[in-house]
Amino acid sequence: MAAPETIHLSSTELEGRWSRVFETPEVRRRIQALAPKYPEVHSLEMAFPELDALDSQLADHLLQYPEETIQRGENALADLPSPIPGVPLRLKLRFHDLPASQRIPIHLLREVHLGHLLTIEGIVRRMTEVRPQIKFAVYECVACKGRTTIEQDDVSQSLKEATVCSSCNKPVGKTRFNLLAEASTYVNSQKLEVQENPESLRGGSHPEGLTLLLVDDLVGTVIPGNRVVVIGVLRSIPRINTKGMTSKHTVFDIVLMANHLRREDKEYQEIEISEEETRQIEALRGQEGVFERFVGSMAPSIQGMRVEKEAISLQLFGGVAKVQPDGVKIRGDIHVLLVGDPGTAKSQLLRYVAEKIAPRGIYTSGKGTTAAGLTAAAVKDDFGGGRWTLEAGAMVLADQGELVIDEFDKMTDNDRSALHEGLESQTISISKAGIVAQLRARCPVLAAANPKLGRFTPDKLPAEEIDLPPTLLSRFDVIFAVLDKPERERDRALAGAIISQHVRAEEREAKVAQRLGVEDLHPVAEPGTFTPDFMRKYVAYAKRHVFPVMDPVAHKTILDYFVDLRKQGEGEHKPVPITLRQVEGLIRLTEASARARLSPVATKSDADRAIAVMEHFLKTVLSAEGSALDIDYITVGISTSIRNSLLTIREMMAELQKQSPNGFTVEELVAEGEKRGIAKDRVLRLMHEMERLNEVYEPKTGSGFWKLM
Repeated sequence: MAAPETIHLSSTELEGRWSRVFETPEVRRRIQALAPKYPEVHSLEMAFPELDALDSQLADHLLQYPEETIQRGENALADLPSPIPGVPLRLKLRFHDLPASQRIPIHLLREVHLGHLLTIEGIVRRMTEVRPQIKFAVYECVACKGRTTIEQDDVSQSLKEATVCSSCNKPVGKTRFNLLAEASTYVNSQKLEVQENPESLRGGSHPEGLTLLLVDDLVGTVIPGNRVVVIGVLRSIPRINTKGMTSKHTVFDIVLMANHLRREDKEYQEIEISEEETRQIEALRGQEGVFERFVGSMAPSIQGMRVEKEAISLQLFGGVAKVQPDGVKIRGDIHVLLVGDPGTAKSQLLRYVAEKIAPRGIYTSGKGTTAAGLTAAAVKDDFGGGRWTLEAGAMVLADQGELVIDEFDKMTDNDRSALHEGLESQTISISKAGIVAQLRARCPVLAAANPKLGRFTPDKLPAEEIDLPPTLLSRFDVIFAVLDKPERERDRALAGAIISQHVRAEEREAKVAQRLGVEDLHPVAEPGTFTPDFMRKYVAYAKRHVFPVMDPVAHKTILDYFVDLRKQGEGEHKPVPITLRQVEGLIRLTEASARARLSPVATKSDADRAIAVMEHFLKTVLSAEGSALDIDYITVGISTSIRNSLLTIREMMAELQKQSPNGFTVEELVAEGEKRGIAKDRVLRLMHEMERLNEVYEPKTGSGFWKLM
């Protein structure tokens, strides 16, 4: 166990020791400082090292027998002369900064920890509403009208009833007791479920959860998605069955009775980076080719996808979040979408990023994720005792981390629409059953999807094959089409590399088996590359310490690129090649490039790298060879040329409809199109598109006549 066995002190000795602690000048000064704020503030906080310095035996007793020690301490506090004349102070004792030996991961909690004071870290996954919980129940005896007070257990959900009248000594059976609700004493109560931090789990392990009980002034201080450090006493309670009754099962549940709660808002502070690792990271500052080396270290077993790996690397470092003078927030996180043919290793790359490199990576698959599981939800379940519970989804749990979504195209439209707010404003709003809350979701999203028909069609533009709504697509900073085109030399190189990797792996496994007889699970970096663990710490260090600012040359480079590209869209009926959304994306990519170099200044080279990534996205996804760029594919879901053609064919339909009250036929529309030089196939495609957009309808099914809506 974390703390050695200590001598059990008597109640009298405990209160005496506490009295001497409270009489020290520093502690006494803090007690007096609470007086003007009482009763709104009624907790006296003490750091464990402070108590250990004043009375080490009392500090050891606190770790081993926390409930008794804290109770005697609060009694000693109540016996002190009150700083406010005529107003006794009833203060709560709360402790923080316990020894490292008391910091136990949730998945390692065992029976030896029961009854001890522990430190637990995690993310708030769900919480109940704040409700009054009875602390001292007052019962009235029917026979003599005498009152009996029964203290209730904070942890148990079962109400303790009076068994004997304290006035006439009649037991239950000879008298009855009525609960006097108005005379009873209550305390605010709230339940939380805390889930292990994703960065503490490697290799995709399942995070375990722990129920917390907050009372008094600890309630209402956190929301789902917050990272917390909680100090409390681990208790066991009988399981409650579906009927709300205590189960007779021998297996008990555990709950942490919180004594102190602190919210962790600092980014990546929990990722420990040693002094030696800090020196290794700092040695790379200003080194030529460090970013290229980082990209080469990302999933080296996955061949190709160089630009995609560059974009994901930049996403890991991210840009700088900003708040404008008027309060408008601009996100610094970069969202990346990969749309590719089957067998292009998209899922492998995503898992590698989430499980090995991203400091706070959460991986989920869109195939089995609902809107509630992805964003947040208000639900009624046993956790809240039948009351409404606010539950955080993957996007909220990934706050200040990275959310990786595979099978993005397999989600329903309703589930995908729930992402809109999270991608742009990085908040999740909930308004249901009287629960109105806004949760934070400050995380970049890396998503992967398949084309509309499972594989890209050779004669179509990739943008036309992405089966996602434009309102969602436009939120991604960069989108990549990962094509699997047969090319003899490229196929030979890729297949040869994969075969070589398998051969080397077979040889390595054979040597390990001969030498150890067990599997070697330690990752080994290839020459010239970084290990995943070092990459993870490098990213955390950069995001913690580096906040780059663009220099004037980088600023001018992005501005010139935007203006030159926009010139292509000048003129009537020409497609718009780029919008201001892409400018913001370029700024984020530029800042991320500087951060990856640990540079406080983003230079022209960073801007050029950002432009190269953006150019690859625009040219491969939004334009065929030799054609103009058209950003409308992802902003409105339809290209400028098709929109112009639809306007033309609508004019034709309107003219034909004027000539006949019954409407027009497809044959008449084709004939009118041929007069205007529009081929029959194109007219039929546009007619189908008009029908899909609900712009035309057939008044009588099978009549062959059509009308405009």
